[in-house]
Amino acid sequence: MSFVRSRGAMTIVPTIKLFETDAYVRELETTIVDQSEDGVCLETTIFYAESGGQPGDVGELVLDDGVPLLVTNTQYIPGRLRVAHRLAAPPGRSLIGAKVLARIDWERRYRLMCLHTSLHLLCSLVDAPVTGCAIYPEYGRLDFDIEATLDRQRLTDSLNALIRRDLAVEIQYRTAEEMSAEPSLVRTVQAPPPRTDRQLRLVSIGDVDRQPCGGTHVRSTGEIAGLAVTSVEKKGRRNRRVKIALTAASERST
Repeated sequence: MSFVRSRGAMTIVPTIKLFETDAYVRELETTIVDQSEDGVCLETTIFYAESGGQPGDVGELVLDDGVPLLVTNTQYIPGRLRVAHRLAAPPGRSLIGAKVLARIDWERRYRLMCLHTSLHLLCSLVDAPVTGCAIYPEYGRLDFDIEATLDRQRLTDSLNALIRRDLAVEIQYRTAEEMSAEPSLVRTVQAPPPRTDRQLRLVSIGDVDRQPCGGTHVRSTGEIAGLAVTSVEKKGRRNRRVKIALTAASERST
């Protein structure tokens, strides 16, 4: 994907990522600032960009004339300053400067928020480094560097006990230097805090879990209607893959 205004000497204006500060915004009026053969960049976006095991959002961008542009994926452009919204079909004309109503597939996003938050809870229950993570609308999984056997039912019961505590999920910000001073916050193997001048997001769930994360989460564990560990797989001598799924629909209107 090659964007017109990403080349040459022009200064690249970073995408304002509203999903980082408020994951509950479902639609937003914004402006198309760049375009390629199969996607567009927005001035401000609510579409989460694929990262950290969480898939990019899908949805639509509605033009002033009511014509919808279907967004099939959302990804960072190399350098991560801007977010590309992949379109199902080329628009066939220049849209730079056009006003649009950006609207995400909220049901899909909310399931991802519930599952992502639940994976943080799972981290708190398994005392081992994380070697892999993936989140889908249907389920989420974590791979742990551990040799011991993990009991599926015990994990399920413990997860639901944490959900029932209705723990607050809070977003804080730390410098890279502050993150480096607490290496235990990073649960992923070979993933130290990046060297950057930007503030990094730290997700805290009550007194249960704290770790850096750029994903989208619910505001409290009580929003998750129910959860089950569907399988614990042995992927190697020191690799256990734990899969989780929601057992009931979780809804949030605001």
